Amino acid sequence: MNLRMMTKAIFILLVFLNTLSGIAQNTTFFSNTDSLVSLMTLEEKITFISGYKNFNIKGLKRLGIPQIKMADGPMGVKPGKATAFPASICMSATWNPGLIKEMSGAIAVEATSKGVGILLAPGVNMYRIPHCGRNFEYFGEDPFLTSRMTVSFIQGVQNKNIMATVKHFVANNQDYDRHRVSSNVDERTLHEIYFPAFKAAVQEANVGAVMTSYNPLNGVYTSESSYLIKEILKEKWGFDGIVISDWLSIYSTNAFKAGLDLEMPRPQFMTKDSVRALIKANAFYEEILDDKVQRILNTCNKTGLYKKLAADVSVNWEKHKKISKQVAREGFVLLKNTDKLLPINTDVFQRILMLGPNAKYTPYSGGGAAMIEAYEMTSFLEGIKNNAPADFKIDYLAAEGIYCPNSTINLSRLKEELKEAEKYDAVILCLGFNSDTEGEGFDRPFELPDNQQFLINEVSKLQKNLIVTINAGGGINMPWIDNVKALLYAWYPGQNGGNALGEIIFGKINPSGKLPISIEKQWKDNAAYNSYDTTHAIPHAKPFYTLYGKPHSIKNLNYEEGIFTGYRHYDKNKITPLFPFGFGLSYTTFQVSMLRTDKTSMSENNNINVELLIENTGESAGYETVQLYIRDVESSLPRPVKELKAFKKIFLKAGEQKRIHFTIDNKMLRFYHPDHKNWVIEEGEFMILIGNSSNDIQLEQKIKYLKL
Repeated sequence: MNLRMMTKAIFILLVFLNTLSGIAQNTTFFSNTDSLVSLMTLEEKITFISGYKNFNIKGLKRLGIPQIKMADGPMGVKPGKATAFPASICMSATWNPGLIKEMSGAIAVEATSKGVGILLAPGVNMYRIPHCGRNFEYFGEDPFLTSRMTVSFIQGVQNKNIMATVKHFVANNQDYDRHRVSSNVDERTLHEIYFPAFKAAVQEANVGAVMTSYNPLNGVYTSESSYLIKEILKEKWGFDGIVISDWLSIYSTNAFKAGLDLEMPRPQFMTKDSVRALIKANAFYEEILDDKVQRILNTCNKTGLYKKLAADVSVNWEKHKKISKQVAREGFVLLKNTDKLLPINTDVFQRILMLGPNAKYTPYSGGGAAMIEAYEMTSFLEGIKNNAPADFKIDYLAAEGIYCPNSTINLSRLKEELKEAEKYDAVILCLGFNSDTEGEGFDRPFELPDNQQFLINEVSKLQKNLIVTINAGGGINMPWIDNVKALLYAWYPGQNGGNALGEIIFGKINPSGKLPISIEKQWKDNAAYNSYDTTHAIPHAKPFYTLYGKPHSIKNLNYEEGIFTGYRHYDKNKITPLFPFGFGLSYTTFQVSMLRTDKTSMSENNNINVELLIENTGESAGYETVQLYIRDVESSLPRPVKELKAFKKIFLKAGEQKRIHFTIDNKMLRFYHPDHKNWVIEEGEFMILIGNSSNDIQLEQKIKYLKL
């Protein structure tokens, strides 16, 4: 027996002993997955690169390789009992990465209890238009804020030895006709707006898996794009994990050639016959196959999935419910509060009326794969009652016709019912979308349903103390905004959002959420107004794409706005949004002052340290989020007026002061130059801008960047 055969025989024996040990301990661990690939037959390797039974990576009993289970999603883990956490857009509105890390760790614990090894989350596609049905699954419009949330979410999951999957790579910014609409995006815009969260996931959070999107990018399906998978992900960013297709989102064996590692949910194109044919035509394709298998084995192994398949984990459901409520508390955004109507003064007000379609039947999530079946649910009505003083009266009006979006309303009867609103000290009107009207696979209107708009207009005529709550995954049209005194954006608040709302309404909790999006006054103000067709932005519109596996005619959607999306667009074009990015009110007030830096210039080899003072100048404790933006005073290419580069969320008691520190490094000053195919910093002046929203800059400091 030669040395090679002896080595292989010894390794087979070790695998056998390891397998026996694994069976005894219900764990398996491989110290050398490289050699495992050489022990697999060609057929075993091919079957290993496609999904098995919809949500699994196939195991191989002969070599002791266990099956690995996947599950959705961003706001909890399927199937069975799970905590329904607030929507990702609400997570981002907390501006609290530490809290999101704690929350995603809780999701990972629940995943472990279900034998799930790979979590198909987080979703990090950018908010481009308010209509996108999956906006609620994402972190908003800004690449920096999204990146911070992305890294924290992934770290929370993978610290618990569950693999995270960042998705959907890339530019899946509408959901209607997503299989056919090509997102045509220039190189600079990709690198500055649509790539950063994915890059941070790979290079900072060491994410285990990246999922490609349904849409083509610049005419090529992302699952079949060697530019995205090979050049960007694997070569430029150094990604050594698994590239997974979204479910039923590849259309040819080009995906195999382009670098896709795992076709989900089952083999349709990366089949035994098709891969054998590729290898027969060119033996080099077996090396490509081996790399895919190796990536799957290595990533599962280093994540710890082969060590803890059926770990006996006790889930602290009460703790997770509290975390869910805390995310809702910090994610709700108070957008308007005329005459300090909120919090309700129970010494003055004694009777409140609640109505609206989302009062008693509060939607805790948008629809689609991300939706978790909450094991427990507290509605807004219940949450308000739970937190009201014992002698405080709260009534509910089930007005006719307001629960079905397209129902025919008996106007005279409804108006008669609504007269009840005059008898109360205040009215809380709960409006918005739900899992049927906003979700995966379709886009939704910018406007609320007609019957809800009618309702708000009628009630505002009868009641001056009108409080409105909105459930939505993004912005909406608010032609009625001047007719309401208080407006609270509640997104999709998870299973305990009702109690969070009740605490805020009665002042037990001070709202601290900040918008992770800009909300425009009218749709035509949006940067994508001329390129996005709203004709089919209606719930469950039938898409044009043909059946899976059939030829598709690609429809081109040009991202004409380039890097100028969200607040970058409003700044450039001097358009005032209804509510700006980063905006959110509090029950107290804050003041920043004494901005100073340790130096006035920097170069490639050093940083600038920034210090400022923040003071709670109001009468109650609360959180404030201090936001740091950077402006390049003069540049060879057009740049945004300002870009978010840092933020800190600070808790202050009434009258308390704290010093805040930031560090300006080179990455904060650079931009992507398509001619150089790289990030560059140009010598010159920059402005440090400090504020509490993109439209409220309170402190400025000039610095210089000098080339050595």
